[in-house]
Amino acid sequence: MQKVAVFVDWENIRKGIFLHATQKLHLKVDYNNVRNVMRFIYAFVDKHEYVHRIFFYVSTPIKEITWHGRRIDLSNDDVYKTSSAFLDKISTEDLIAVREGKLKFRGMLPGNIPDFIQKQVDMLMGLDIAHLAYRQLVDKIIVLCADTDMIPALKLARFNGLQVAVGYCDDVVELSHDIKKHCDFVRAVKFKKIFSRRN
Repeated sequence: MQKVAVFVDWENIRKGIFLHATQKLHLKVDYNNVRNVMRFIYAFVDKHEYVHRIFFYVSTPIKEITWHGRRIDLSNDDVYKTSSAFLDKISTEDLIAVREGKLKFRGMLPGNIPDFIQKQVDMLMGLDIAHLAYRQLVDKIIVLCADTDMIPALKLARFNGLQVAVGYCDDVVELSHDIKKHCDFVRAVKFKKIFSRRN
């Protein structure tokens, strides 16, 4: 049995996989349901592997923003409440270690919808990968993130003797050729297969 650590960039997966699956496959899966998220993560773990820890990277929801000098309270907004409840629940799951990044407010989208960008997650993930690699705490890492910014961390892990697998759903998105070059295994799992049975 190989000891593995799983790294999940949740915003990357939520937008790149779950939302695209709704558009491309017409298969809507509630990504605020922790049970669905855990099912998704474990779909990329092979039967000869056991999970040391799942590092889950997510940004803390913002309670309040300022727009044109006016303070706007978001704490009663449904998106804020749902995101906060999800973060609270996922953090208590077995083997989950939540790493919280930050959201930066960029302005308003049409319809008065706040526009945010995620910050610090790539750095946090890179540091955690480096720590596991230098300390040789696992045999393999499984990365659920399609962001090419992660390539230096993948290279460092391999250089230090860890095997690197990158997971994605090939019926929803393509994986960058650059990422494929810097991992040992590509794990393509069909989104439809993960959620083919009802909960």
